[in-house]
Amino acid sequence: MIVTGLNILQHADAEEAGRLTSLTNSIIAVLQQDGGGANAVLHQADVKDSPYFKHVDVYHLKNGGSLTILEQYKTTQQHTEYTCGPAAAWTVTTHFLGTAPDDEMAIAKIMGTHTAAMQDPGTNTRGMSRYFEQKGWIVHNALKDGSPKDFKAFRAFVLKNLRAGTPIMVENIDWGGHWRVIIGYDTMGDDQDANDVLILADPYDTTDHLQDGYGLVPAQRFYYMWFDAHLFKKGEQERQWVTAVPPRKE
Repeated sequence: MIVTGLNILQHADAEEAGRLTSLTNSIIAVLQQDGGGANAVLHQADVKDSPYFKHVDVYHLKNGGSLTILEQYKTTQQHTEYTCGPAAAWTVTTHFLGTAPDDEMAIAKIMGTHTAAMQDPGTNTRGMSRYFEQKGWIVHNALKDGSPKDFKAFRAFVLKNLRAGTPIMVENIDWGGHWRVIIGYDTMGDDQDANDVLILADPYDTTDHLQDGYGLVPAQRFYYMWFDAHLFKKGEQERQWVTAVPPRKE
């Protein structure tokens, strides 16, 4: 029904367009009220003193030594199965502004996020960028600026942004296609790339026995899985990222 409505909307007169816009908004509102996503199962899969996962207090980690991190980065859990991108963007606006000007579903509307029932569900790189561009932020992304061509370039790219205080929104094959935010990188103080650790704000953090919104991932493993095989169109599936900062931060 959403797909049909949106297709008609392109050709309808003003009155019909208004009616269909209202209908679409109502559907979005229902989806929001119904909950869903990781937010609907907060802490239900937590395991105290997990024998398999070490629980790190990421929020209170301090920048310094081998660790480069955006301290006290606030996280969220997405409210639907398809709004990982808007949820990731919400954390970025919160990081810079203290309080996000829009909630997750309002961000999704501006981004043109596709619901789970639509073709190509979720949010592409253009949609992620659109939200921040409409706010007047300085935006860089993989489509116009390119992406790191190898792991060493990736490591340098991440460290440069984090040292500038800039979180990096990234999409990869996690969950079959998922936006997260790189907020930390630990070189472990040596030249062994294989033990580098990536710290991410994850809006669907349900599988590591502590749903705190943070994920610890081997940096090399992330880099070689940094692609999308299902949701994005060909030519836009590899190493997608977005950074956005308010003008005063550039």
